[in-house]
Amino acid sequence: VQEIACLVTAMPNLANILGDDFNLNQSSKNDDTAVDAQKRLRYLFCQFVDVISRCHEEPLILFLDDCQWMDSATVALLNQMMIMTGVDIEDNGFFFGCYRDDEMGETHPLFHMLSTVNSLCGTKTTKIQLTSMSKGALNEMVSTELSLLPRITRSLANILHHKTKGSPLFVKQVMMELYKQRLLYPSLSRRRWDWEADKILAMKVPENVATFITKSFDRLPSEVLSALVVLSCFGASADISLIEVLEREIKQPLIAPLEAAVADSVLGKKDGKFFFMHDKLQETAYSMMKPEERCLHHNLYGQALAFVVVREKDDRYLLTAATQINFGGPQVIIDDNQALSVANLNLDAGKKAMSMSDFFSAHRYFNHGISYLRSGHWNKQYDVSLELFNLAAACALMNAEHERLKMLTGEVIRHAKCFEDKFRAICISINLLFWSSKLPDAIQLVNSNLSSLGEELPVAVTQSAIHYQLDHTKTLLAGLSD
Repeated sequence: VQEIACLVTAMPNLANILGDDFNLNQSSKNDDTAVDAQKRLRYLFCQFVDVISRCHEEPLILFLDDCQWMDSATVALLNQMMIMTGVDIEDNGFFFGCYRDDEMGETHPLFHMLSTVNSLCGTKTTKIQLTSMSKGALNEMVSTELSLLPRITRSLANILHHKTKGSPLFVKQVMMELYKQRLLYPSLSRRRWDWEADKILAMKVPENVATFITKSFDRLPSEVLSALVVLSCFGASADISLIEVLEREIKQPLIAPLEAAVADSVLGKKDGKFFFMHDKLQETAYSMMKPEERCLHHNLYGQALAFVVVREKDDRYLLTAATQINFGGPQVIIDDNQALSVANLNLDAGKKAMSMSDFFSAHRYFNHGISYLRSGHWNKQYDVSLELFNLAAACALMNAEHERLKMLTGEVIRHAKCFEDKFRAICISINLLFWSSKLPDAIQLVNSNLSSLGEELPVAVTQSAIHYQLDHTKTLLAGLSD
């Protein structure tokens, strides 16, 4: 049951398959360390993928877009999926990823991972470079969209290719603009699509799609633009339920204007989400805010969602609320009590991320929580300070951020009121030395701390004592499985 709970925590939609009888709160309790939890999640996810791939004759296709933003945790999971015993990628799976070559160099972790998989497992990888569409390909696309023969659409396609240089997104945006300006229209008399070739040819179009999109935004109503700005603060997409909650809390129309943006093809709407049709659209909407005002927007939306989390005791929006407030930054928070509340919010968000074995995000939340602590916090907010620093150090160990770990544990050991409060930081420091292959230093640190407690390890160990400890350990492990 714990294995299922671990997967459901990472993939909440699995609960829909398991039904109402499955209780996540009762099933998700375990005492895994950070290291064990991450390994456990990777193993379970690989088993899950393996089962799915073997249930059907058709191969399982895994598609990941925007791989240039892939983090090391995702790369590690993909690596384990491809080399793990029992998951035959060549027979049962197909991994398909897209990335922008100008934002992803050869030193990216994904390339190193694919090279490793190729050498270890012989898994073949193929790189396909996508360029702009040729005139023929563009004409084929226009022919399909307008349901006309290619010979009829060739003149329009040639004009579009001249103005867009064959960029698919640019072509799509220009065609939508032609329709809005009635230069591309359904002709009732001819019973087909028709266009004003001369006017389209004379139409001024910017040299790049970003400028074109920016100008097209200028014609949208102010209410729609304001709603798009709000949505852009949450990235490429946001749940409609979240937008509804935000609309109610900040008293600003959002749903209706965003629906208008969907009708105008600026946004898409699917699976309970509003999403920008392209990240350039999101970037354009976000750039409509003055840089100095962005932190205020993020803080406003984050505080509104945090209020809902506290009021309704529902952590669905906990991570989103903390992320938005963190985008705003500590400089926006003036009141000391509010700063403490935000620190606690980040503490809760970090714990939730850890429960999902997302230690990179958890580390960010804990670090942000620390940044909201004010001067003298070890005296005024001792408990929250101790917990934030300890958990941040645990995540730093997982993420191999050794210098950050040393700073965090050093702070705890320096300010802790008793040995019990120092104990976790000391254990993390010992683990760091052990993982760094500094075993003598680790043993020395263990001995020094045991000595401070009045305990001494024997200098010499007899063979009989070793056998006794081995037998005792076997007895303890007898009732446990792998």
